[in-house]
Amino acid sequence: MLLVDGQQIDRASPGAAGHPSAWRAERGSGHFSRIITLIMRINHITTEYDQAEDRVRLAIASTEKQTYVLWLTRRLTERLVPVLVKDLKVELGDEEATPSDLQAAQLYAQLEARISKKPAKSVAVDAGASQGLVHEMKIKSTANGMRVIEFHCKDMEVAELVVKPAELRQWLEALRQAFVNGQWRNDVWPAWLQGKPRSKA
Repeated sequence: MLLVDGQQIDRASPGAAGHPSAWRAERGSGHFSRIITLIMRINHITTEYDQAEDRVRLAIASTEKQTYVLWLTRRLTERLVPVLVKDLKVELGDEEATPSDLQAAQLYAQLEARISKKPAKSVAVDAGASQGLVHEMKIKSTANGMRVIEFHCKDMEVAELVVKPAELRQWLEALRQAFVNGQWRNDVWPAWLQGKPRSKA
């Protein structure tokens, strides 16, 4: 299931579990209860396609220096991409800008994000690290333009990734490479993220 700013845009498959890391805590004689959610904040993430699983493998290191492996199915990932791409805005400063102008601006912003990415080592997952299949994702926007992406797995803490627009563009590059390696659908990606100029036809 995919939730964007509180709205569900993708139904969970039958039998999907509910929120895996929430429980009810009773307070006082009034039986007041609330849900407490454990959050694991992602500090570093390595994204790649796994041929044996035919899934996207996310090797993550948390801010607490713990490592985990999360798995994204093809079905969920193909629904995720358009949502992440949709809100990547560019400022043109021209009310008469054409779709081609917008396409060029997006392409430039993507290339800029690609060039500015600093080299980093892949996450080395510890032996015996917990693994989980992501069955639900929640995506929220903050007032300062950040995107908060939550990965929900059964019997695991919620993994939270907070990214700036440029960092989101960089992660989308890695995600697209996983699509290429897995020979997954290409039509979920805009031309500017594929590095292609807009067709004039």
